[in-house]
Amino acid sequence: MAPPIVKRFGISFQQNYWLGFLTILAGFGISGIVALQPPPPPPAQTYRAFGQLTFTEPPPAFTTTGTQLQQEGRGLSLSRANLLSERVLRNVMEKLQLKPREIQRIREKTLNIELPPRNNKGDITSSAIRLRYTDRESPTRATLILEAFMEEMVEHSRWLNTSELRSRIDALSKRLDQVKVELTAAENRFYRYVSQQGSDLLQIQDGSLFSGITNSQQRQRELELALQEVQGRIQSLIGQLGLTPEQAYTSVALSADPLLANLRAQLLQTERQLERLQLDLRPEHPTFERLLKEQQVNENLFQQRAQELIGARNLEPIPLAQIRQDSSLDPSRQQLASQLLALQTRQAGLSQQLNAVVETERKLREQYEKFPDKQLQQAKLVQEVEFQRIVYQNILTALVDAQAAEAETVGSITIAVPATYQPTPPPVPELKNKPLIILAGGGIGLVAGLGVILLLALLDDRLHTPQEIRDTLGDREVSLLGQLPFIYSSLYREDLSPVLLEGNAADLSFYERVRSNLRRLGSDMSKVVMISSISNEEGKSATAYNLAIASAQAGKRTLLVEADLRAPSKAEWLDVVSDPQSSLEPLRFYQNRTDAISLVPGVANLYLLPSVGPQRQAAAIVESSELRLLLKDARGRFDVVIIDTPSLSRCNDALLLEPLTDGLVLVTRPGTTRSSLLNEAIDQLSDAEVPVLGAVINGVEDLVAATPEVPEVNNVNNNGNGSNGSGNISGVPTLNENPI
Repeated sequence: MAPPIVKRFGISFQQNYWLGFLTILAGFGISGIVALQPPPPPPAQTYRAFGQLTFTEPPPAFTTTGTQLQQEGRGLSLSRANLLSERVLRNVMEKLQLKPREIQRIREKTLNIELPPRNNKGDITSSAIRLRYTDRESPTRATLILEAFMEEMVEHSRWLNTSELRSRIDALSKRLDQVKVELTAAENRFYRYVSQQGSDLLQIQDGSLFSGITNSQQRQRELELALQEVQGRIQSLIGQLGLTPEQAYTSVALSADPLLANLRAQLLQTERQLERLQLDLRPEHPTFERLLKEQQVNENLFQQRAQELIGARNLEPIPLAQIRQDSSLDPSRQQLASQLLALQTRQAGLSQQLNAVVETERKLREQYEKFPDKQLQQAKLVQEVEFQRIVYQNILTALVDAQAAEAETVGSITIAVPATYQPTPPPVPELKNKPLIILAGGGIGLVAGLGVILLLALLDDRLHTPQEIRDTLGDREVSLLGQLPFIYSSLYREDLSPVLLEGNAADLSFYERVRSNLRRLGSDMSKVVMISSISNEEGKSATAYNLAIASAQAGKRTLLVEADLRAPSKAEWLDVVSDPQSSLEPLRFYQNRTDAISLVPGVANLYLLPSVGPQRQAAAIVESSELRLLLKDARGRFDVVIIDTPSLSRCNDALLLEPLTDGLVLVTRPGTTRSSLLNEAIDQLSDAEVPVLGAVINGVEDLVAATPEVPEVNNVNNNGNGSNGSGNISGVPTLNENPI
């Protein structure tokens, strides 16, 4: 059996043989044109000039830069790009009055430079640089041009050494100025840091900072002891007086005021008079009323004076009884209250001194803790200044050395052998073998034509052979239910039906095998089956019709449902006349279940539900309750229900009907089914959790002679996918078994 790639190449050759013939003819035509071309004229006589350069022994150098420059000059002169620099080309062009195009051609083609070889270590093993120049005009011109190039190369070597030295001096001078600026900046940073932080560093180094911290701690202990003594005396005075420092302040201020004491005496006198008059006079007596008014006036004045004395500390009005009580201190209690106020003032002063000493100690400690960082920063600045001074001194030394070596510079190469003419033999004309050229072009065209056909075969995404379809289905773990024959009548006559009736019993047996394989999946899994395909050219409708006929002839009460509502009905294939009014009111047609289903004449046990298509709103009809109730009713009335749905690449009607069915059967066809579309459809069905019962290969030619008997399906696990644990139907052949 031929490999699949050979079959693909054969199919591609049958389809694209004309392209291969055109490629072969193009090869013969191009080779013929090349063979018929007149032979090229013999090459013109050329004249070759030869010369040699060598390295010069430089005079002894007394500077390091001069010695290094002499060694680098030998290495620079070995480069072809250096020997043929723009300066050399420009000087030769001006000296010999040549055009830029001629100089470019000499540089790229006619001037050959042979550099001395090097050993494994990279050292030069010879000092000779050989030059060859080829010219077409005369030997004199060849010698003159080569001589001009050699002279300019020697001059360029001397100029290169000098320019290299001068560029080094310029670079060192610029770098020296930059380093000098950096050195000055480093010194300024060091001096500025010393001026800012030097006193702190000296304090730490001579121990004064540590002594300040110790003195601060001693001062804190003294202030705390004094503060405790003052607090004890304050608590003692508060206990003796029964007043807080604020109340003592108020009592002292009110008791010491003479005006307030006078008003208090007047109030006492008025109150005594009122007590005496209450025994003899009524409250309405004028004297009694006058004394009351006088008492009221004195109380207001007494309260206002007290508010003036302590009003700044107490914004609220002070009661009269409180004023009279606070202003009645005797001299001894006033003295104790004054001592309490003095002690409170001293306590506040001691607390403030203690806080100041604590803050001073904190600052001294922070300063002492920062000493390592400051010392490290000082060391870094010192190192930076020393580094910049060393760099400055090194660059200054190199600059002086380079300036001294300027007088020692000489060229690195010189002319060892002047330019001389070297005779060359005359050229031999080239001959053509025309038959060999034509045969070679034909062979190339043949190989190119076969390659184009093979490339088209490899680029073709279609599965051309049943074996390729079986391999793809096996890789995706989809069971193969059977192979179906190629129906020639529908191929040669469009008016003929692809339906297999009594006259085609041999071809119908293959559909019987598919039906039996579906039957062996289980009666509950293959009662309502959808038939669909990837595209419209794979024969899914013919498969559905013939499978329904095979089921009916097996004695099963079979219903064939045309669910493709986007195409006209094919009921005429079974000699069934569909209702012309069904397309106008499709929902009413499906609602009337008895009239919608027709008995197929000539085929026992076969019934047909014709399509009401084409419909613009096919999806709405598919999802309608009328059609769904009709299919649910058909599950109970018929043994087998086969639903012909549109192709998956056309619409999703098959996915909409899937909940009402037991599974889907994919129809494939060699030469039509594309591998990418098949894999994409299987992935889509897997993502939608649609149970795929299996697939059939339709349109297989010479199936009777090439197809063995289909093995029976024995045990099937009903896991919702029509497959066993490995994803294939138990008993149905896989890739490792014989195909159906």
